[in-house]
This record gives sequence, C-alpha cells and structure tokens, in this order.
Amino acid sequence: MLDQQHQDKLSELAAGAWDCLVELCIEEEASLLVLAGDIFDSAIAGVGVQLRFQEGLRRLDEAGVHVFICHGNHDPLSSDFQPVGELPPRVVRFEPGEPQWRQVELRDSGDVVQVSGVSFGERHEGENLALRFHQIERLPDTAPHIAVLHANVGRNSGHGNYASCSYDDLDRAPVDYWALGHIHKRAVERLQRGRWAAYCGNLQGRSFKSSECEPKGALVVPIENRRIGEPRFVACDQVRFERSDLAVRSDDTFEEIRAKIKEAARTLGMEHAPRPVAWELQLTGTNGRAARLREATLNRELIGHLESELSTSLNNGGLCDIKSSVRSPVPREAIRTAGDLRAEVLTKLDRLRATSDSGDAATLDVGETLLNLLPTDAVKREWRLALEERPEVLDEVVDLAEQLLLEALDGRSSDVP
Repeated sequence: MLDQQHQDKLSELAAGAWDCLVELCIEEEASLLVLAGDIFDSAIAGVGVQLRFQEGLRRLDEAGVHVFICHGNHDPLSSDFQPVGELPPRVVRFEPGEPQWRQVELRDSGDVVQVSGVSFGERHEGENLALRFHQIERLPDTAPHIAVLHANVGRNSGHGNYASCSYDDLDRAPVDYWALGHIHKRAVERLQRGRWAAYCGNLQGRSFKSSECEPKGALVVPIENRRIGEPRFVACDQVRFERSDLAVRSDDTFEEIRAKIKEAARTLGMEHAPRPVAWELQLTGTNGRAARLREATLNRELIGHLESELSTSLNNGGLCDIKSSVRSPVPREAIRTAGDLRAEVLTKLDRLRATSDSGDAATLDVGETLLNLLPTDAVKREWRLALEERPEVLDEVVDLAEQLLLEALDGRSSDVP
C-alpha cells in the first residue's frame, strides 16, 4: 500500500485528466465537446471539483468550443445538485424529461450539426430513454444528428442497469452518432447506414477493475461532407492503473521471485511512460514454499526495501498491492489413485471449476453458493462486489480452497523446509 503522501500526489495528478481533455479540444480546434454523464461522483459534488470543472468550461468557451452535458446516475439533476456558478454561454446542460436539441455550426465547413440529449433527474432511472429520441425531428438538409445519452446499452452485467436499452433501439432512432456514457470500458459499435454508437469510457482509471486497467481518454470524431467518420481514441489519463499476473516456477527462490517483480515493474513502466503506473500484482503458479510466500506477500517482506526502486521503475507510481495465489505442488494423479477423502475433494473442486468456466450465469451460481457460506451480511456484500468487479476472483478462491483443504487433510504443511 502506498503511503498517504504518495496517494495524494497520484490523486492530484489523476484530476488533471480533465485539464488534458480541455487542452485536446483546443489543440484539435474542436467545434464541440459532448460529455455523457457522471462528470461528478455524486449529485452532492464538492465545491473544489466543480470549480475546476467550471474553469475548464470557461477556457473551452473562450476558445470557441461548444459543450453539451448530460447528467447520469452518479450526478443526477436532483435537488441535491447545487452548481457553484452559471454556465458559460457556449455550454448547454440538458435537463431531465424529454430530449432537448440545439444546432451548432462547424468551424471548418460552416455545416450545421444537430445535438440532442437528456439528463437523469434521479439516480435510479429505469426507463428506456433511448426510445424518447425516436420522436425527434431531424433538421433539414441532412444535417448530422448527435445524441448524448447515459445508459446501459445491451445490459452490461458489470454496471448498474440504468436506462437500459438495446443497440436496436439506438439503430431505429434518427441519430447518426450516439455519444454514450455509463460504461467505463471503451467500445465503438458501427450501426446500420454508416452510423455509430460509442462509449469513450472514463477519462481516468479509478481502480484495478479490468475495465479501469486500460488507456483512458476521449474519442475525436470527424465530421466531413455532412457525414460522421470513424472515432479516433486519444489518451487523456494522467495515471495508468494496471493489474498483472506474474507466474512463479516450482523451483524459484524468494530472491528470484523478487528479481522477477523488479523486472516486471521496469517493463510496465517503459510500456506506459511517461505516465505513473499504479500497480496491483498477483503471483500465480506453484512453488514448494507457497505458504511462506503467501505470508511474505501479506506482510510485504517480499518487497521490503524495494518501495522506492519500484516507484522509480513505475514512473513515480507504485506497487499498491501484492497478493499470492501460488499453490503448493499437488501430486494429482497419486491422490486420485489413492481414492481417499483428498481425491473426493479434488473431484468436487474440479467440477466447481468446470461449472464456473461454462458461462457467466454458471459463474454467478457458483458465487451464490459460496455466498451462502459467508458469516455476515457485510462480508456477503464484499463478496458480491468482488465477484461483480473481478469474476476471476472466483478461480483464486477455488485454488486457495484446494491448497488449504489438501494441506489440512494431509495432516501437515506442504512447505519444503
């Protein structure tokens, strides 16, 4: 875990992703910027965060960039939302209710673009808002129509099911480009008749969830001859979140494992330079000293005295967490041949693995089975969250269960002295 001073420094750097987006718009001489919700983490947005956002909007306005904003489930336009000031003239905040639209003249061609959008009025928006856009009349002269919507398209299981709709709902609307918010993982879908629907994702990674561990930024969308071209991704994040698995061999010593960690940090730092990397590391594989290795990672003895070196390798980021799912070598065939209780344990755990690998629904069923064994509601909530954000944690739990059960049934530790 990074110390508080280091965390604060990385947090301040991460906040600069918004400033980077503002600079990108100015450098690209963009005609407009659309922001598809969850600009703030809650409707009760902090004064400092809002002021920084306002300053960026003011710079964009002065540079001639029009901005269109809708609010989502994190920052709905409820009574809790108290803006810190008036919006600049070229900034439009879409209200809840029926979609509203404006028209904008493009800088380079003088062509007109139609922009529509709608905000959440409450956090839990259960209606299919995409259907409301079906009633919007297009501007004449085939002006491109851009719609700004915060929604879960396709019922993505990793995010709350707010304003859920299908890509078919989007395709049937008189919209040429859907600027979508809510899903943090970038996704660009080509619709029929040369149209697009795109999640640009969030501007800055926030955790070690798989959807947060990728370059984050914005989509630059060309409009030429009254047609919308393919979106181009540009990174704006100032801190890169990464989660890695590092395989340990059965004969690796602690010194060799530590050297592997140092080399992995150098490689990761070079890959993402110059951005600082916030790193979560999982050790995997088999090793005769698995139990001691788990203990050495838990108390951070394995990386003791390496914190500064790792931070330098990670471009002044750091190793935020290290875990071990390394297992003791298991003579599977010998255990199965013995036919004792250990063989039955292996058989049942292998069935559990096969069930969890067979699909999302099965994985959730296995997760629910384990959930019923947990002692308190608080622990159960943590398990649900872990399984939702990182489904692979289920495999780690099963692997650890196998190791502990076999060691217990064997009547001794499997560590090599």
